[in-house]
Amino acid sequence: MTLWMSYHGYMQLKRSGRNYFGLCPFHNEKSPSFSVSPDKQIFHCFGCGAGGNVISFIMKIEGINFIEAVQLLAERANIALPTLQNNADTQKEELKAKVYKVNEFTADFYHKNLYTPNAKIAQEYVKKRMLTNDTLKAFQIGFSGKFNELYTALKKQGFEEKEILESGLVNRNDNGEYIDRYRNRLMFPICDVRGRVIAFGGRVLDDSKPKYINSPENVVYSKGRNLFGLNVAKKVDLKKLLIVEGYMDVISLHQRGIKNVVAPLGTALTRTTRIFIT
Repeated sequence: MTLWMSYHGYMQLKRSGRNYFGLCPFHNEKSPSFSVSPDKQIFHCFGCGAGGNVISFIMKIEGINFIEAVQLLAERANIALPTLQNNADTQKEELKAKVYKVNEFTADFYHKNLYTPNAKIAQEYVKKRMLTNDTLKAFQIGFSGKFNELYTALKKQGFEEKEILESGLVNRNDNGEYIDRYRNRLMFPICDVRGRVIAFGGRVLDDSKPKYINSPENVVYSKGRNLFGLNVAKKVDLKKLLIVEGYMDVISLHQRGIKNVVAPLGTALTRTTRIFIT
């Protein structure tokens, strides 16, 4: 993967002499002032002054840290990164990778469950809210079953208790039984800016309390560092985000054509989340 291709996934670049030029993704402009130099391995915007190498570009445009940017570029280039020397760090990274897989499987499991006869109460709710099938698929909206249906499915898939419990999707009671955190709820997968499922929100469909249950923070999820719907909104060619209250607000507006919309996952916005609304 050449240098300019790393940028090309985010904008249209055209060659002019030895460099490539395009409209800067970091500010509004009508004439291309964003330059990529393959020889120097850097980018520079003559309009807003942004500049750096491909790693700093990915960090800025994706809103991620240095390590995450390197990992993202390595994945796209199909390059295996060297193993961390620190054993504790290695174990943490391995656990994170497993939790991502647990979450990915769970999102698909819940989404498929929404279309089964057992999900009639959820089907009636989404019909009442007039959500289209395209919307359900775009946000992978699903339905959680009873008692330990997810835990049983995860174990059958080969996942171990450590990553299952770390995900926060399953709890272990005083009797040693494994019970799903979410039962009989409409499920909303929460994704990071890279589109990886990092957490879930579950809405009750009867008069039970609480109305919403959300994933606890863990090795892959920090509510103050993420925004619901950002992975979808960032694909829209707009420089501003509309912040609303909750999951259904985002989804309803998105279905009506307002796609640059997100919702906070906590009561306060951290510096990390505020960078997306400046």
